[in-house]
Amino acid sequence: MRTAGIIAAHHLKRLARSPGLILLLMAIPLTLAGIEYAAFAPSAASGKLPPIKVLVLDEDRTFASSAVPRLVGSGPLADYIELDTAADVPSARRSLQRGQASALIVVPKGFQQALLDRKTAEIRFVPNPAQTISPEIVHSMLQMLTAIVNGLLAQAQAPLDAINAVAAAGRAPTEDEVAEISRGFFRAGERLQILNQMQELTVDVKRPAGASQGFEWGAGTFFAYIFPGLVMFGLMFISQALATRLLRDREAGLQRRVAIAPASRAAVLAGGALYLFVALTVLLIVLALIGNLVFRLELKQPATLLAIAVGFAFFATGLQLMVIAMARSEAGAQAVAGAVIMILSLLGGAFVPLESYPAALRAIGETLPNGAAQKAFVDVLVRGTALGELLRQVGIIWVWALALVAIAVTMERRRLAA
Repeated sequence: MRTAGIIAAHHLKRLARSPGLILLLMAIPLTLAGIEYAAFAPSAASGKLPPIKVLVLDEDRTFASSAVPRLVGSGPLADYIELDTAADVPSARRSLQRGQASALIVVPKGFQQALLDRKTAEIRFVPNPAQTISPEIVHSMLQMLTAIVNGLLAQAQAPLDAINAVAAAGRAPTEDEVAEISRGFFRAGERLQILNQMQELTVDVKRPAGASQGFEWGAGTFFAYIFPGLVMFGLMFISQALATRLLRDREAGLQRRVAIAPASRAAVLAGGALYLFVALTVLLIVLALIGNLVFRLELKQPATLLAIAVGFAFFATGLQLMVIAMARSEAGAQAVAGAVIMILSLLGGAFVPLESYPAALRAIGETLPNGAAQKAFVDVLVRGTALGELLRQVGIIWVWALALVAIAVTMERRRLAA
């Protein structure tokens, strides 16, 4: 064991003398976390999505057409829609092309008259072709409003007929006609009153004891959700760079010379594994401290965090040892390791929380070591979950780690014996 420690210390000293690549790779999760915070934190802090910019072009310029933007920008959707007036089609098209709006609503000329004549009155919807989600939200909202207005018009046939009759006669309505028309619209509104009552529906929610009663989106909470996945993504690439040093030693014949020296093969293997494991564990702790100082992460349950971190460092060690044990060249090892890391990162929720995945993919992600580690880290950092409640996730990490290390040791022994 002493020999393995000497070999590991030798590798670590070499790493300390030339840490440039490792420091560069450490900056990846920090940079990605900063970018995500700048992009999404204001929305998260407000507890709602950013407003969707919608342009309205009123070509009819009548009382009925002026009601369209009021309907679109009112009610429960008011906080999600930001309306702006378009002067004409060319200016609206330029705004869409520049990404300054998600959609354009055009109220064509003759809109009001079509309503009075009880003919089809169309509203044109032009989505921004460069966007997907926001235009779909606006389109769905317009469909809902159209259904409501159609229902209102169906209930208001009598007052609309009265207005048409007065207009056809070319005269001003009498006081009695105005009163009757007003009563007709009032009765039509009463029949649709149930739609307003739907806004008053409430749903009682029972939360577990000790659960948060709302969103607490400070900077620390935001990073507690996104930082662990990014750190593990970066750490796996760091482990690849660390393992590449061992592979280069092997290709240069250094490992073979050490193996024939007064050192057992087990010591040589243990020294390389210990070097990887210690370096990755230290880097994880450093990144956690940076997260605490820079991103205001509250490092709750330190012992639990350490158990998760050590398990993940052990897993990354086993993964890279297995890759270099079966690799015949540095290029081959980098290709295999890079592909495996990207697949693990995508399936394990490094960039998108696992809870957003479909059920089948989420089940797969939670059984992967990085997926289990990401979920465990979030549970600890956000909720302060104790180790006893995370035995499944921690167990998954350590089972993967032990299995990969065992496979790597077996393959490396066979290679050295050849």
